[in-house]
Amino acid sequence: MKKLFAITALLAAASAPALADTLPITFLGVDDNAPLLSTTYTSDYGTGVQSYQTASGSSFLAYCIEPDQSTLLVGKTRPYTVEALSGSQASLLQGLYSSSFASANDLNSQAAFQLAIWEIVRETTGTLNVSPNAGSFSLLPGDAASRDLDAGIASLANNYLAAAQAYNGPAQYTLTKLSNANYQDLLVANPVPEPQTWALLLAGLGAVGLRARRRQR
Repeated sequence: MKKLFAITALLAAASAPALADTLPITFLGVDDNAPLLSTTYTSDYGTGVQSYQTASGSSFLAYCIEPDQSTLLVGKTRPYTVEALSGSQASLLQGLYSSSFASANDLNSQAAFQLAIWEIVRETTGTLNVSPNAGSFSLLPGDAASRDLDAGIASLANNYLAAAQAYNGPAQYTLTKLSNANYQDLLVANPVPEPQTWALLLAGLGAVGLRARRRQR
């Protein structure tokens, strides 16, 4: 499974899209083995991380933040607007990503992570819980064959939500929204560089500037 890295895969840092820019992206699909879950907004939906590609051919992974709209058809390209997140939902999503994003690296945990995102952006009661019939957004009970799997995914999603609410550390990711009026809006994450990475970058930029000044003399 490809490592979840998102925005850095969209474009190189020097040409990354600015806020409000339009970015055409192509939907590549969801893993065929992703759990089929039914929720308040979805029915037998292949739940998990989604794969996309930019016009330049760079692929990236994203999570849905608008379950009540349709996904693109596989292979279809549409323009998305690059937007920032703000407010209490943004804080909870940052807590979710900073505490749990790196550990969501198999199909069941990615399905749970998707449920946790939907709970944060769609729950209206103020209590975050994806278990069946809990609040305005929840997982719907599946058939007997899938009940144990669904319960395990719901339990993991609730653990993610608890970790998100408890998180009070630094932001580990820059979260960006990709928005389209007719299709599911998406959430992508770019790791925040560690201080030593910034130091190396600034040192490198300083060296480049010094060489440029010497050539001008």
